[in-house]
Amino acid sequence: HYFIQSNLSCVVSRVEMGVAASCNLVSLSTNPHLVRLSSVEAIPLQDSFWEELLDFSFPSPDNSADSRLLEESVDEICCNFCKNNPTSGNMSTLISIVISLIKHALTHVSEDDINKEELETLYNSLLIIRTLTKKTTLSLSLEESAQQFVTPDIVAMSQPSAAENEEPSSPTALQGRVVRYETSVDELCFYLFEFLVNFPVKQSTIQVHSECVKIVTTLMSAQLYTPPPSSSPSPHITTLMTGRCSTLAPLVTLTLLTNAIHEPLPAPTSVSSYLWSYVPFTAAPKPPYSDSAFFKECLLLLYLLSSHSNSGNGTSNPYKRALNTFGHKEPGSNVADTCFVIDLDRLYCYFCKAEASEQDTLLLYTLLQGNVNVKAFLLSRTDIERLLLPLLRVVYDAETHSTHHMYMILIILLILTHDDHFSSYVHDLTLPSVSWYKERVLSNVSVGGLLILVILKTIQTNMTKMRDKYLHTNCLATLANMSSKFHSFHPYVAEKVLNLFTTIVRKYGKIRSTLLGVENGTEGGDTPENTIEYWECERETLEDIIRMFLEIFNSSICYSGKNNPVFIYELLHKREVFIPFQTHPVFSDLIINIESILGYLNSKLEERTEEQGISVSVDCVMVVIEEVVRQWPADRLQKTPLLKFEYVEETRPEEFFLPYIWTLLFSNSNMYWDTTRISLNL
Repeated sequence: HYFIQSNLSCVVSRVEMGVAASCNLVSLSTNPHLVRLSSVEAIPLQDSFWEELLDFSFPSPDNSADSRLLEESVDEICCNFCKNNPTSGNMSTLISIVISLIKHALTHVSEDDINKEELETLYNSLLIIRTLTKKTTLSLSLEESAQQFVTPDIVAMSQPSAAENEEPSSPTALQGRVVRYETSVDELCFYLFEFLVNFPVKQSTIQVHSECVKIVTTLMSAQLYTPPPSSSPSPHITTLMTGRCSTLAPLVTLTLLTNAIHEPLPAPTSVSSYLWSYVPFTAAPKPPYSDSAFFKECLLLLYLLSSHSNSGNGTSNPYKRALNTFGHKEPGSNVADTCFVIDLDRLYCYFCKAEASEQDTLLLYTLLQGNVNVKAFLLSRTDIERLLLPLLRVVYDAETHSTHHMYMILIILLILTHDDHFSSYVHDLTLPSVSWYKERVLSNVSVGGLLILVILKTIQTNMTKMRDKYLHTNCLATLANMSSKFHSFHPYVAEKVLNLFTTIVRKYGKIRSTLLGVENGTEGGDTPENTIEYWECERETLEDIIRMFLEIFNSSICYSGKNNPVFIYELLHKREVFIPFQTHPVFSDLIINIESILGYLNSKLEERTEEQGISVSVDCVMVVIEEVVRQWPADRLQKTPLLKFEYVEETRPEEFFLPYIWTLLFSNSNMYWDTTRISLNL
């Protein structure tokens, strides 16, 4: 109402003439206001049509099925709009209205409650823009979609008179002419961001907040349907990265991140505290808009904005730069090189939730990989088990989670274990029990021991089902990073390590025998699985795995053997598995240290047996081991390099992450996406 009134204090009475005075979806396709909006007619800004168009009560669809019904009901309207808007310029006029409404709302930010009718009008405007934009991105090329937001010229509807000197946000200034922006997408996104940044999220505003997020997401979705060459991002994305709205990147990043980790909003005390009276798709009354859905939308938009490698003109992505450089909000902290600060304690608590969702795990990965301040803060925590246990449970129950989710967590573990303090400290944290570990009852196992058990299970499962060499590499690299800090093993952990190694060695022996048979013609056939090349590849894969295990054993013996007698005991117990490798050309160099200490231990045990005249007990063996490892001269072992594997992101990570993020968005958004039309490789 306010954008066509010269006096802001004048409240226009509402009329039942709008798009959806009732919620009959079928009637939307013939609604006279929508038909006129989609026609070739350029509708002047001061025309009462706009007030009538935007005077409706219509709920935001809260699931993809409702969203699809709405979009299908206005599909013909949207098609006509796409065809006629380049001539009519009605999209730019509607954007002018939205900008005027937001500017006016920004003057009331400090007030406890903004006028609900104003919010409703703003929401209605945004819903229409999003619905129309969705159609343009789906059915038009990138260039044609961008042209929907450009008007051929400025249309003067009357003489500007004295209003020329007034602020653009003034309704008097707007009256009498249609305001055209040079790049209306840039102006629109700038003011959408202004609303998000300046208005705190409350039940009274959350649907407007949500529409702001959804419009930007919809603009970015143009790349889904006609993906440009990798060197040429879509015009909308270029605008977001380099236009006026990019100057708000730090504040937008802060706002989206803060919203994502927000505490649930207090429930409204009554139906009257909703933004407006809902007119449902069904007869059942609708609850308030889900704040958890909105917080997910914020997080997913943050991913989209920050996942492009550059801004299109060679400069760095401003949203990614902000996400990678924020710091901790605390007295005395160094904020000189930070883009903004937040309470990292709150962020940490968010990550420690009982269930590590896929989108939350991606945020944790993103910050560990790119933000040194967050990484240092997380590694300094003395309650790191709160962060690790939900992640380990996801990997343990991998069958019920996506492969990408599991891989993301394995990379997180690799990043964390690259830190020596972390790798040592996790063995100092003891868990009384682990309820979700099913192989056996676990009591008084360290967090480090549980981490090792989960990694071992992942390797074993991968060998029998997935057979993914990349997964093996990440898992073994994590164990290798920890190996020099192994200590205080639970007996069950040591047993599982050697049991898996023994299983792999036996499988290796069988493959060597099979390969020999294939080479001699006594085994095999015409299938790909029975060729010499196939079995040689299998043998080489297992040789790499065995060699890595042997390097891990060497590292543990050389750097932490004195603190891990239980592991030494298990090595001694399974000594026979190492004997064939003493003369093996691939492994012989890695057996020297292992055999040296095991041979010495064995001789000491034989001496003790001769002294006692009976076989020594397990307790006696442990006593001997503890004595030997304390006294063992370091120079009798061949020094091995310290095993350290560092995760390095791909040169163009967006080639993986953008399709992955869109997949997450399809699963978690209440918007409807026609995945059959998507050209981006998901």
